[in-house]
Amino acid sequence: MKKVILFCLLALPLLSMAQTKIKETQVPKSVLIALDKKYDSYKVKTWYQFPGQYCAEFTYDGQSGRAYFTHNGDWQYSTFPCRVEDCPTAMNRYFIDNYPGYRIRTIDYVEQMDGDVYYRMMIVKTGVGFSDNELIFDPRGRLQKSNAPDPDAVKREFYTRNNPDEEEIDDEQLANLKSNKGGKRPSPVEDVPEELGVDTTSAIIAGFNKICPPSKVTEGPEWLNRAPGQVVAYYINRQGVEMEEVFDVESQAHVMSGKVLDKKHYTAAIVKYIAEKFKGEQYKIERMIVYTYDTKWRIDGKKPKPYTYVVVSQKVKGLGNKLKYTRMEFDASGSFTNLLTQPIDKNDIGAKD
Repeated sequence: MKKVILFCLLALPLLSMAQTKIKETQVPKSVLIALDKKYDSYKVKTWYQFPGQYCAEFTYDGQSGRAYFTHNGDWQYSTFPCRVEDCPTAMNRYFIDNYPGYRIRTIDYVEQMDGDVYYRMMIVKTGVGFSDNELIFDPRGRLQKSNAPDPDAVKREFYTRNNPDEEEIDDEQLANLKSNKGGKRPSPVEDVPEELGVDTTSAIIAGFNKICPPSKVTEGPEWLNRAPGQVVAYYINRQGVEMEEVFDVESQAHVMSGKVLDKKHYTAAIVKYIAEKFKGEQYKIERMIVYTYDTKWRIDGKKPKPYTYVVVSQKVKGLGNKLKYTRMEFDASGSFTNLLTQPIDKNDIGAKD
C-alpha cells in the first residue's frame, strides 16, 4: 500500500474539524467540472470548504459519499461509508479476534487518485474519554496499517479487568478471547451461580429505603454483592416488576436502577441480534434488564448513558441438564457493545414471561 495512505490517515480527521459549509456558487468551476468528469448521474447534497480543498457530499449509484478536490480542480480521494456486514469477512474477523471491549465507530471505503483503494475502520474503547484508533485494510480485508494498541495487550487488559480474581491469562486463553463485535457470536461458557457475601451498611440500606420505601415494595429486598465493589438490592415493586438498585460499596452512593423486562417488552433490535447470532441453535433469553444511572452518579464528570444487560442460556449436548450462559451488553439503541465474562449470579437465571 502506497505512502499516500499516510497522508489520508492524518488529513481526514483534521479536515473534518476545519470544514466550512458553502453554497455551490462559491465552488470554483474547475472543481465542478472535475466532479462531472469523475462521477456521472450524481447528486450533490452539500459542499464544504477546507484550507486549500473542497469537498462534495453527494450520492452516486444509490450510495452516499464524499469527494475531495484541490482548488485547482484536481480530484484527490473519495470516501464512502460502509456497513459492517458489507465489509470483507477477514476484516471483521480481525477486529472481533483482537479488540474485545472496543466498538466500531465508522468504516469508510476510500478511493485515491493513484488508483489505490482500501477500508478505513475507526474504533474506540468502550467507555468515556477514549480516543479513536484507526485500522487500514486492503480490499480483501487484510490489515495494512494501524495506530491502535497492541492486540495482545488489549486482550490481556480486557480479561484481567473482567476476571479480577483469576490468575494472569495464558497464551491459549489469549488466543481464544474474542469481542464478538460485528461477527460470529462467542462460544458460551459453562457457569454456575456464584454465591457472594453482602457488604451492605446502614447508609446503603437507608439509601435504598429512601428510593424504595416499604410501601412501594411487595417482596424483598434481597442483598447480594456484585463484583467489583458494588452491592445490589433485588426486589419486586407494587406493580409486580422485578427491580434492582445498585450501590457503590466505597462511597455508599446509589449508582443505578435496573428494571427486568418481561418477554413482551423485550427490545426488538436486541431480540433480532440474538436470533441472528444463535441461528439454528436452541437458546433462551434468561434476563433482559435495562439499567439507568442515578442522576447524581458521574464517571469522569459525565452521567453514563442507559444500557441493557442480557443473559442467554443454552442446553449443551453431553452436559445433561447443565446450562451454558452468554452475557452481553447493548447500548440505548439496542446495538451490541460488550461481552461479559464475570461470574453469573442466581438472579440472572429464570426469565420472567
